[in-house]
Amino acid sequence: MRIYLPLTAPDRAALELASTRLELAEGRPAWAVTAAAQRGFPGEDLEDLEYEALQDAVHVAYGTGSANQRALVVAADVPDAALGEAADGGAFGTVLVSSASARIASFHVTELDAAAAEADDTDPALLWFDATEAADALAYLDGATTEG
Repeated sequence: MRIYLPLTAPDRAALELASTRLELAEGRPAWAVTAAAQRGFPGEDLEDLEYEALQDAVHVAYGTGSANQRALVVAADVPDAALGEAADGGAFGTVLVSSASARIASFHVTELDAAAAEADDTDPALLWFDATEAADALAYLDGATTEG
């Protein structure tokens, strides 16, 4: 199942080593479009629901940093059995019920820092980075600009 993970310090260390996988501990929160989430939004397109799950993870990521920081969310894949219902986290909140090795699919970094995004009334715009572009995603997160 595709999950969305706000970046943590251990995640960053793995990405700095160009890892293509993240080792996730039991109890780690994640956001995903589970079967239960799909039932909660009958008739909604899966891509739209994945966008909403990603945005939920972005808002959580903003809450873990300072107001002048961008946020990074990792999109990754884990076995469905590794996920369970979360007590909180909104419609797409899940929790790992067992440790799992997640295969990184992509990175999503906000264009704006948390303060600027809070002042904007739209969903945060995200830059997409391929799984092989961890260094570029981290550089952009830290304030570098992308080349056109």
